[in-house]
Amino acid sequence: MALDITDAYVTNAGASGSSALGAATVKADMLIIVADKAAATSNTNKVYIRKAGGTVKIPLNAGEVLSMGGVDGEEFTLDQWEIHNIAAGDGCGYVAITHSPF
Repeated sequence: MALDITDAYVTNAGASGSSALGAATVKADMLIIVADKAAATSNTNKVYIRKAGGTVKIPLNAGEVLSMGGVDGEEFTLDQWEIHNIAAGDGCGYVAITHSPF
């Protein structure tokens, strides 16, 4: 089975903003998040990842990497997650992988 790999950067123009990590059409069963606003461009402050509309925020310092997999290989969509920034223009990059072998 072929892998489908999607990647992008997501930033919030304003300070203390939240936005979807990605589109509802982007699915992943493995997700790698990089706390940088662009390729080789560090964030000014922490960014947070949370369930869309959720309360619990996972803090990521500039340059940190977080890896998440779907439970038992189940896929999720990137709009189920959102980023929250403190400093204007900060964000994160992601690499979404679907149909990873388990």
